[in-house]
Amino acid sequence: MSSTSTINHADASNLTSDQDWATLNSDGSLPSNFPTSNGDTTIAKMGTPIHTSCCPSGTVEFLSEKKEESASYEGCCDAVTATLLAMQKKMSTHAPKFLLLTGSLRADSCSRKVAIEVGRVLASYGADVKLFDATDLPLFSQDIDPKSNAKAMELRTLTRWCEGMVWISPEVHGNMSAVFKNQVDWMPLTEGAIRPTHTTTVNNLRVLGRWMRMIVIPNQSSIPVAYTKFNEDGTLKEGPLRSRVVDVVDELFRYTLLLRDQQPFLLERYSENTALNAKRHLEETKTVQPEVIKSLVDPIIIDVRSEKEVAEEKGGKAIDGSYHVPLNMNNEPQSVHITTSQEFYTKLIEAGIDMKSLSKMDTNFIVHCTKGNTEYTGRCNRGSALLRDLGFVNAHNGGSADEIRLALSN
Repeated sequence: MSSTSTINHADASNLTSDQDWATLNSDGSLPSNFPTSNGDTTIAKMGTPIHTSCCPSGTVEFLSEKKEESASYEGCCDAVTATLLAMQKKMSTHAPKFLLLTGSLRADSCSRKVAIEVGRVLASYGADVKLFDATDLPLFSQDIDPKSNAKAMELRTLTRWCEGMVWISPEVHGNMSAVFKNQVDWMPLTEGAIRPTHTTTVNNLRVLGRWMRMIVIPNQSSIPVAYTKFNEDGTLKEGPLRSRVVDVVDELFRYTLLLRDQQPFLLERYSENTALNAKRHLEETKTVQPEVIKSLVDPIIIDVRSEKEVAEEKGGKAIDGSYHVPLNMNNEPQSVHITTSQEFYTKLIEAGIDMKSLSKMDTNFIVHCTKGNTEYTGRCNRGSALLRDLGFVNAHNGGSADEIRLALSN
């Protein structure tokens, strides 16, 4: 609540209020007289960003499974519905598979005892459990071919096999043990070891798991003075610490069943997908055949030549009704500055194209420069690829003005 005598930066930004924050409608919505902040107005005025799609990154691809079908899901429904459809699409019913890793080689290791305790609980739930023995695993070195070492291959095979992991390490000098970190170092980020659900005992393990793009469950447990907490048969003594271990195991079991099939979707990255799609769009762009150009309904023709090239009619005279949108920024060639999709979008609008009103599914674009059949780095290819980066799926490289004119006249 703001003070009537002192105004701070939060008050000035309308982040604080004299309204009763507990006063909500019965359905959880805000009352009609609830104050509107300047930020709310700004968000509404700015509208939908051009660099995102209808849904969180990867949603339509996960729904369609096949690249060629993904476009049909674009705009199929609102983002909440699409995301829920993706998350509910598949849920396996087989027993979950867990890999247990410990951070000590000591014969009477407390970490190993805890791992066995955890494994017994998971097995009692019907899970398939394997405990990796790190004895004889060599110190990680990129000079060692993992295929030449039986222990390294065993670990890599198990990381591909499992659907969840349990990480248990003693604390050594305030951190995880070298034995434990060595096992993680042998897990390549390119071989399926990057996304298993797991639990950890210390926050540094949690940080490590997140860095490896694993789904880390909220719960974790630690056992102080661990050597005093075991019975003679090696089992954990009854008490709150053992109960906490079961808490973690229960949560891990539930999260693994819930998320194991959804992890490819949940771990989609907008930044990675944007870069991969841009590369793919550019490499796939080739000059289309005349019959394709002829078949397009009401195509928007984009001339990406420079003003000098248009004046000199390189590639032919400008096509009537086409839009002149030089691809290069500030007359700098693509070798100096590669035009981004958002820069190209702004130039298209400045050229008089109402991009916001166009359907990304139904609008046809033909981009041309001075000639067709250029290498995929050419401006024709890049311009049409940038349009597809923006979500306009029917963007084509038409080659030159003369090639397009000839195709449309036949």
